[in-house]
Amino acid sequence: MHLAATRHCEDYLLQMERELQNLYDLASKARSKGLDASFKPETHVAKDLAEMIEGLVGPKNVAERIRELSVKMDPYEMAFIVSEDIIHAKFGHTDPEEAAEQAIKTALAIMTGGITAAPMQGIAHVRIKRNMDRSRYLTLYFAGPIRSAGGTEQALILIIGDHIRRRLGLDRYKPTEEEIHRFIEEIRLYEREVGRFQYHISDYELENALRIGIGHLDNKL
Repeated sequence: MHLAATRHCEDYLLQMERELQNLYDLASKARSKGLDASFKPETHVAKDLAEMIEGLVGPKNVAERIRELSVKMDPYEMAFIVSEDIIHAKFGHTDPEEAAEQAIKTALAIMTGGITAAPMQGIAHVRIKRNMDRSRYLTLYFAGPIRSAGGTEQALILIIGDHIRRRLGLDRYKPTEEEIHRFIEEIRLYEREVGRFQYHISDYELENALRIGIGHLDNKL
């Protein structure tokens, strides 16, 4: 990759690259002695963002597609396109559940620039489950490191998840009456026993939001 720079800057960057390679070779030689848990350094050198994302979460050969798209769109739009590519098996065929998880992680890595733990550790897993009427829906399981992604990316990954759900021909999550009321009660228990949230949401708002999954929006909304 060519960077526009003065001769002095080019020489400095080349020197940095040579020194990095020397250190990596030294680390590889030390690890080859078998005195550590791994025979090779765990850290790999990535030449650009696309290569970093492929090495971080995959899938294999996604780097070239990211480079192609990055010249004509922003990371958020690119995340939608690449997630579609993964679902449509453009990087190799996998079952729908595995494809969905790969698409979610790769999309999040693109949006966060490949510099946070969120895509690897913040997405615990992605599953395809069944509603009570036997229709299938997509569910995302988050873990604590998802917070490193930032609020915008956390919200957008849910939208991308719904986009993937549609591409896979899956239905919405359809909560039962018992699940809706249990959810509200658990929220209130948390507020009473642990602490209040920054913004208080009424039972009415929670119930109507949860009913979106089964299409029973209150006429007053």
